[in-house]
Amino acid sequence: MPSEQSQLYSAALHQLVLVDSPFAKAPSAVKYVYIVDGAASRSPELVIDADEPPFDSDTKNEIAALSDGLPPIEFITSPEERADPGRVGLGVENDGVIVGLTPAQRQDDGTVHVGAGLWCGMECGIGLTYIIDNIDGTWTVTGTTGPVIIS
Repeated sequence: MPSEQSQLYSAALHQLVLVDSPFAKAPSAVKYVYIVDGAASRSPELVIDADEPPFDSDTKNEIAALSDGLPPIEFITSPEERADPGRVGLGVENDGVIVGLTPAQRQDDGTVHVGAGLWCGMECGIGLTYIIDNIDGTWTVTGTTGPVIIS
């Protein structure tokens, strides 16, 4: 059974890439998802939070195992590893997107907030905070909260 943390991140990742990204329509132009390894801010630069450690290998493996329906995923240390701002089309190698995920924050009502940011080029990105609720044993995105960043 995957950890709760992996299930939360998987729910946010599916919503971000398959529903809320600028390329969520079928067929998607996104061919690869690069996840910044560790908690990241939702800033356009997806700056890694120095206070948050990288994901452990079990969490990475579980997120990968829960990635059905997503393009192939890869964990990267820094967005610069795959960013290619001069590239025509998506500004990420392999027609990919770079994703950052914030640490999960439990709420008094039982929901969990997970921030997620997606960068796909110089003026292409989205950042928001998902409200995730456990519905019938499955962590499900039920909405968003706070500001939404779109470029």
